[in-house]
Amino acid sequence: MPGMIDPGLCVMCKGGRKLCGLDHCPLLRSVEEKLPRIVHGDRELFGTSPPAVFVGRYGYPKVAAGPMLPSVEMDNAQELVDTKRWTTMDMASVVALRSGLFRPSTTVDVYRSPVSNRVTEAAVELSLSSRSLDTEVLLSKPPRSSRTSFDMFHAPMGPRAVALKARVVDNPSVPRRVDAVVGDTDLGATGGVADLYKNRISEDHIQRLFSMGQLGIGRRRRMVPTRWSITAVQDIAGKEIIERVKTYTTVDKPTHHHALLLGNRFHVLLLPRIWSFEMAETWLKGAFWGSLPHPFSDHEMHWGRKTYASKVTGAYYAARLSVLDHLERLRRQATAIVYREITNEYWAPLGVWVIREGVNKALEAKGKVYESIKEAVEATKPGVDIGDWDRSSVLLREVGVQRTLRDF
Repeated sequence: MPGMIDPGLCVMCKGGRKLCGLDHCPLLRSVEEKLPRIVHGDRELFGTSPPAVFVGRYGYPKVAAGPMLPSVEMDNAQELVDTKRWTTMDMASVVALRSGLFRPSTTVDVYRSPVSNRVTEAAVELSLSSRSLDTEVLLSKPPRSSRTSFDMFHAPMGPRAVALKARVVDNPSVPRRVDAVVGDTDLGATGGVADLYKNRISEDHIQRLFSMGQLGIGRRRRMVPTRWSITAVQDIAGKEIIERVKTYTTVDKPTHHHALLLGNRFHVLLLPRIWSFEMAETWLKGAFWGSLPHPFSDHEMHWGRKTYASKVTGAYYAARLSVLDHLERLRRQATAIVYREITNEYWAPLGVWVIREGVNKALEAKGKVYESIKEAVEATKPGVDIGDWDRSSVLLREVGVQRTLRDF
């Protein structure tokens, strides 16, 4: 941590908002430089894409975009995007696995059709497919020696290289629902995301389609940077579920769920009140983004929020979607509070999938039911370092003063 930078800024920025005024994040740079360089000495790149695509954000609306594939053939390339599988691995193994996923790309204007370029045309084919596809790319020059790239939103990625052309060797396997939604040029992107998610198309698949400009109304379709598409898809899918969840009865009693994943502690409280949501985070001493010795949070009341969750950022939408998926399975609504503590075991940012899977893991385990909200909150205390985290909670203050019909 550079001595002149306020650690609190690092926690709020997480390497993406340039709050310190630097063009690059010193923390990200430091962890990238500690990892071994990835060497590939050939201009030709041939491998099995999981499938995966990448659209950058720097220079927007002219951005780097293209397919993603390993430099070698793999028996099970889908492991490169399988977040459920990653939950059984340690951090070093996740980083090593993803470091081999190359990003051959070309600079494109997001306002132009992606199929007008041979590199992004291949990426479009990958975005449509539900299975791995053999892909070949001709690079302008060998990447030779490059490092892994980290970001707070997406999983670690291997080196970028400039691509001259690309070709998908296999035929994509396109689910019928994907084909129907992509082919419907009168359906807006929001409606397309909601439709696909409701019809059980995977979140990763929807994000690929969204990034490659395959959703939306006719000429309004645009490629969207991967970082933005992740949060956009989670936000849109979450809002669509909220409207259904609000029609269900509330949970009967307060419930506490918890889980540990890759140095992150997750606590989820489901309270017998109408839908509202809050997520709080504390970055403990030694955690990657430094230390902020108190929780910071974002929340929404029953009627929702109109502004971006600027404190917790992308983690908010990932956690909210996991909670909503759980409530919909139960056909119940609740006031939900997620508290996350990040320990010094979390030595590099792995992306918001950690939050998504961490909250899923907590909710998949049987929660403990309590007679009162106070008892449920107290149950979190032995499993956290910041024992008074609940004092900063807006929603806990709200449920503490507002009485419901059950109280009479």
